[in-house]
Amino acid sequence: MSPTRSAVAPERAASRPSRARRIARDMRPLPVLLASLVVAAGCRSSHAETTPATDAPVPVTTVVVGESVPHDVILATGTIAGREDVPLAFTIGGIVAQVGPRAGDAVRAGQRLAALEPTEISAQVASNDEAVAKAARDVARLEQLHRDSVATLEQLQDARTGLAVARNARRIAGFAAAHAAIVAPGDGIVLTRAAEPGQLVEAGRPVLVVRRAGRGMIVRAALADRDALSVRPGDSASITLDALPDTRFAGRVVRRAATADAASGAYEVEIALGADAAALPSGLVARVAIDLASARASRTARPMVPIEALVDADGDSAAVFVLRADGRTVERRAIRLADVAESLEGARLPVVAGLAAGERVITGNATRLGEGSRVAVASPSASGSDVPAWRTTP
Repeated sequence: MSPTRSAVAPERAASRPSRARRIARDMRPLPVLLASLVVAAGCRSSHAETTPATDAPVPVTTVVVGESVPHDVILATGTIAGREDVPLAFTIGGIVAQVGPRAGDAVRAGQRLAALEPTEISAQVASNDEAVAKAARDVARLEQLHRDSVATLEQLQDARTGLAVARNARRIAGFAAAHAAIVAPGDGIVLTRAAEPGQLVEAGRPVLVVRRAGRGMIVRAALADRDALSVRPGDSASITLDALPDTRFAGRVVRRAATADAASGAYEVEIALGADAAALPSGLVARVAIDLASARASRTARPMVPIEALVDADGDSAAVFVLRADGRTVERRAIRLADVAESLEGARLPVVAGLAAGERVITGNATRLGEGSRVAVASPSASGSDVPAWRTTP
């Protein structure tokens, strides 16, 4: 399906299932631009056909058509998170005695962050100590009685078992006492604080969430099964944020889930961000474009035409004005565009037929042109585009 088929020929587009329909649902800026281009293209076409060629050359800008391998891109929406956002909880329930840091505070490795009321835990530890002492005395007494043939071997064995049980109970109480406080697993920053002093919390409920410093940021995005199977670790990605629309972050796929989410049926993909994203807060909505390197490797280079060069569009058919060899007149040329799934190159679209690399297409003032119109071309720059210093071609 071409970039314009979804707006001009919906019946034909619907008959060709492809990634394009999934792309259209992701609010990608390019399809919106292409849809508006179709409307503008009709105006351009009708105007160009009714505008007669005049002797005065029309000032235009041009671009040299280059070649590149079209990218196959999957679009998705995700959220920003730290690569290690660690939820911290107590291993036992109880009443919170103290919570130190608040959201946004920096913490150091080993720093005491929160603690439970120690009264109940201390009492349990003391009770277990007493139980161990009593069981030890029982064993010592029965050993003496067994030597005197007063106590049976079975009685002695039962006493020894009681001592082992008491010691295990004391270890459990000691473990609970040791984990009645939460310490920072490493240097980082507190993201959330979910409990306050005096609050009763159950075992395992997160009290604080700490982002480990220096571990980087990731985007977690959900993909449909067909898209998830196309993604490989190492594929590059481009990330934009609704909160920072003018900033683009580069990323790379580091993990793809081995199983789908039970509720949504989607597969989670993790995309690691660069150091420039280290200060971003968690939870930001991210729009992700994953470049499928494996798909691109099997493709051949094609001429790429700028969107602004199109003067007509209908499905995968379009037209452009091409500067002739004399450098003074233009030719109206019909071209055929590739499918939209191959067309996510920003402002350039791959051409299947009708245009060759190295030809120069009109990108500015094309609405004033007709077949054979005389033009005044801007001086070419080193990059192949034209600078706005007008020069009349002799």
